[in-house]
Amino acid sequence: MTASSAADFRQLKIHFDGLTVAQANIAAQELAKLLAPQLGPSGSVRVERTDQSRQDMGATIILLLGTPSAFAVAKGLHDYIAKRGSRVVIETPEGKVIATGDAASNIDVSKTVEAIRKYS
Repeated sequence: MTASSAADFRQLKIHFDGLTVAQANIAAQELAKLLAPQLGPSGSVRVERTDQSRQDMGATIILLLGTPSAFAVAKGLHDYIAKRGSRVVIETPEGKVIATGDAASNIDVSKTVEAIRKYS
């Protein structure tokens, strides 16, 4: 990846609020599997432990995505929340929350895409 193309990629963290560790592990695995095809050949998805002292499978999703895949990722998150009703929080590696959503107030796809594109 060149220096100019690196600027076109965003790293995002997605985690689940209000779920037990076991439920969040399952949700993270499901959502990671759903989002992986949306990221294109240069993007990546991995699941990490939220708490490194626990021996769980991981409940936080780390995405590396290119700007063109922002819409597909936001739409995938929207559809996942609508199906599962889980509360998700999307944030930058620095902890800045760029979107949240749950069954009552799903993620606004266009606002989330704009937030992903603005974040650098």
